[in-house]
Amino acid sequence: ITYPTVLIDKEGGILLWYLPNAISQAYQSEVWNSLGMLSIPLQHSLKSNGTGGWRHDVKNFRDAANLKGTIDLSPAWFQQGRGPSNPTHHPEVLLVLKSKSRSKEVREWLQCTAGLHAVLSGALRLIHPNMYLHGWEAIARLRSKAVAWQDQDMEAVLPIWNSVYSSMSVMVNCTSPPHKDTNGRKVWLDTLLTIGNYPRLDFLVLELRIRLQYNPGTVIALVGSALVHQVDGIDGDRACLAYYMRENVHQYVQVPLCERPHISDIAVDLRAVRP
Repeated sequence: ITYPTVLIDKEGGILLWYLPNAISQAYQSEVWNSLGMLSIPLQHSLKSNGTGGWRHDVKNFRDAANLKGTIDLSPAWFQQGRGPSNPTHHPEVLLVLKSKSRSKEVREWLQCTAGLHAVLSGALRLIHPNMYLHGWEAIARLRSKAVAWQDQDMEAVLPIWNSVYSSMSVMVNCTSPPHKDTNGRKVWLDTLLTIGNYPRLDFLVLELRIRLQYNPGTVIALVGSALVHQVDGIDGDRACLAYYMRENVHQYVQVPLCERPHISDIAVDLRAVRP
């Protein structure tokens, strides 16, 4: 598939949006150049002993790449073994964004790419309006919680977190084996942006038996917790910015868990803005 596409199930539920050439080459170059700010935490993210899962396994990264690795970013993340069922536990800013981190550039990178995060959040407003609103509400409630907890790191990071998604991953020159995403909901849309300079590449959705041409500048929003997907390795430089929400964070701040968007919901929105 090479043209803009929306895939729905037999009930009209939206499974995937495919938006090729959504981001201009000039904007891509700006974002790619900004990734140099993350070179140290990206390098430190690589593991050779299998710890950290496939996203950090050095075997899944292009050997010859000067820039490679995966870092996760979030202003609110439950540490392993913790969750909303225990009132003494609350989510924290991920270590790479904390003030004690040596990687001060990560906060700077968030600030200099704020426009991109806003654009992709705006896209979610159109393709899954309820998820956008609930994501916005979750971030707003986290701001109040951060003050109550006197969590200085969260208070510092939330003002520069310019996305309604509560988490994102920056994956550079990484191969993605067949997988489903975890910790989200099967009706939520994860948003993926691919950028770089590389030859033809396909995004595979195995259960649907489809290939989406994954050129630089393509945006894909899919129910990543429900659909097995895969991206092979390739020569050339490529980065994927993956945006997602975590169910336990929404549960903690008591924001409703929205349902899958239906094609009729989008049609109503389009009719509402028609001149």
